[in-house]
Amino acid sequence: MNYINPPTESPQNVTHKTFYSELFGHEIGYNIYLPPDYEKSGKKYPVAYHLHGWTGNETSDIWTLEMVYSNRESITVFPNNSPVIEDFENLPVESMIINEWIPHIDREYRTNATRENRSVSGFSMGGGMAFYYAVKYPELFASVTAYAGTYHHYYHKDYHGVGEAPEKAAELYENMMREERYLEENNLLYEISQNAEKIRAKLHIKIHVGTADVLFCDNEILHLYLNSMNIPHEYIVFEEIGHEMVKIL
Repeated sequence: MNYINPPTESPQNVTHKTFYSELFGHEIGYNIYLPPDYEKSGKKYPVAYHLHGWTGNETSDIWTLEMVYSNRESITVFPNNSPVIEDFENLPVESMIINEWIPHIDREYRTNATRENRSVSGFSMGGGMAFYYAVKYPELFASVTAYAGTYHHYYHKDYHGVGEAPEKAAELYENMMREERYLEENNLLYEISQNAEKIRAKLHIKIHVGTADVLFCDNEILHLYLNSMNIPHEYIVFEEIGHEMVKIL
């Protein structure tokens, strides 16, 4: 995995940039979409952050999401957020995103740098990251959209629900709720429970997944837990669709 991955061809109004991460000691690439009137308007814009999936990079989703970001008046940023940009998985990607990259975008561009004007989305691994960041830092984000997110790493390292049949989800969820380890500190379900009141009041949640997705049970369990906590969310299921963001947009 390279730190910097410029596209061979960019959609209109999308530019590839880099910023220096003190945590990683390296320039890291990102793509940024600026609305067509950005240079002339002088106004500040909402900003949307999108996190790519496992083995992807900052360029993976710029064409797939073009239909989304080109139809709204907001800055959209695609970082290289992969945990494999170095040789180890336990590197400070979260700290880089939250403490370096978002502040960099707010300094360098005319963003409306308030929670109400900041959103995050992601696909697969990036969907899990986006959701985790949104519920852990509800003071930073007004909305989160997770496309076929992978959550098992955030439930517990010993979770075994990937690839299970959709009808197994309720049983898996009931078994999980009997085990205290699924509510341990830093676990996704723990973060939701700790910030439940703020999430209910402030965070707009969208979860998209296909029933043929290998991660369907991951998403169904999250949906069931959010229901148990009375946390409003849009849960959109696509019949017979697999792990393909282009088909669930």
